[in-house]
Amino acid sequence: MKPFEISNKKVEGVEQLSFKLEMDIQKLKDNYQNLLKDEDFDKLDLGLKNPNIFQILKISKTEIRHSNFLSWLLDPKGSHKLGDIFLKRFLREVFFSERFKNIDSVDVEGMDLSKVEVKREWRNIDLLLILEKVIVCVENKVYSSESKHQLSKYWEIIKKEFPNHIHTGVFLTPDGIDSENKTEEFEPISYEFIVESLERIISVHGESLIPQVKTYITDYTTIIKREIMKSDQLTELSKKIYLNHKELIDFIYKNRPDNVIYLSQIMKEELNSRGWLLGSESKNFVRFLTQPIKDLIYINSDIKEGWSNRESFLFEIQLQPQLNKIIFKTCISPSDGKYNVERLQDILLEIKGFRKPWGQKWLVNYDQNEIFKFDNVDSLDEEDLRKSINDFYDKISPIVSKVENKLVEHSEELMKMKSV
Repeated sequence: MKPFEISNKKVEGVEQLSFKLEMDIQKLKDNYQNLLKDEDFDKLDLGLKNPNIFQILKISKTEIRHSNFLSWLLDPKGSHKLGDIFLKRFLREVFFSERFKNIDSVDVEGMDLSKVEVKREWRNIDLLLILEKVIVCVENKVYSSESKHQLSKYWEIIKKEFPNHIHTGVFLTPDGIDSENKTEEFEPISYEFIVESLERIISVHGESLIPQVKTYITDYTTIIKREIMKSDQLTELSKKIYLNHKELIDFIYKNRPDNVIYLSQIMKEELNSRGWLLGSESKNFVRFLTQPIKDLIYINSDIKEGWSNRESFLFEIQLQPQLNKIIFKTCISPSDGKYNVERLQDILLEIKGFRKPWGQKWLVNYDQNEIFKFDNVDSLDEEDLRKSINDFYDKISPIVSKVENKLVEHSEELMKMKSV
C-alpha cells in the first residue's frame, strides 16, 4: 500500500468521526427541542414554581420541623382553631392497635382532651402527649435511621416518670414500618395516614378553617407527598416526562457536575465573600491568601514543581470525597533556590500549635481535619450547604488570623526576602 493511500484512509476516518459528532450534537438538540415542546414539561415547570411555605422556609427536609408542625396540629389549644379534630383522629389510629390491651379507640370519645399537654423534645423524645390517664410517646423518623437503644430508653423514661398512666408508643415513618427494637410497645404509623387525615379535615371542615391555616395544611400535605412519599402529582408527572425523554435526561444526568466540583465552586464563592483571595486552583483543592499578606508572599520565577500561579505560600483546603473528609493546611511550595524557605518556615513555627513538616518539597506546618459527607451534597439545598461551608470557615478562621498576624509582624523581613 502506498503512503498516499494510507493518508487518504486517515482523512476519511477523521471525516466520518466529524460527521458522526455533528449528527450526535444535532440529535441532542432535537431531543432538547422535543422536551421543550412537551406540555407535561410546562406543567411540571409551572407546578414547581407554585409557592409552598415549607419550601420557601427550606424546612421540608428537616425532621425536627415536621415534629414541630405536628405538635402544633395535635395541640387542641393551638392557634389553628381546629380544636381536637386532628388529635382525635391520631389517637383513634394509635389505640386501634392490639398492642395496647388496656385502651381502645372507642375510649377516645369519652376522653377530656381539653387539658392534653403536647411536649416537644422532652427528655429528647420527639413528641410526648400527656393525657389524663394515658401517655403517648412519639418517635418521628423521616430521614434518619433508628438508634439501637433509643426507643428502649424513652420507654423506660415514661414508665418511671408516669407510673400511673397507660403507656403507648408511636413509631412514625414514611412507610409505617415496625421498629426493629421495640415492636410490642410502639405502634407503626405512616405519613400516608397523616396526609389522609389532614386531607379529610380540609374536605370536611375547609369552609370553616382560617384561610391561612388551610394554606399551611395544604402546603404541608403537598410537601409530604412530594418529599417523603414521592406520590404527588408533580412526582408522577416527572416520571412520565422521564420515560418520554429518557435518552436526553440520562445524558444530562450522566454529564452533570460531580459533587466535588459543585462543592468547590460554592467554597470559592463563600471564600470571596469573606474577603479572602483565591490562589492557584485545581479540582480537589481550594487555595487562598488574605489581603494583608498578599504582597508579602514570594512569587517563584524559575520553578516547575509548584502551583500554577507560582506562589511560595498558600492556605490550602483539600477535598477528599473517598474519605468523606476536608483537610485545611498551611503550605509552603517548592520554591526557587534563591528564596529563603527555611526562614519562612521558622517564622510560621513561632505560632503556637505549628510543627516541623514531614516531607522535603511541600512543607505543611499545620493541618486540621473535618468530617464532611460528600454524598449528602445532592440532598442539601444551597443555603444549608453554604451554612455548612461557613461553619468550617469559622473553625479555621482563628488559624488564618494567627498566620496573617505573624507574617505581618515580620513584614519588613519578608519584603526583603521577596526582593532577592
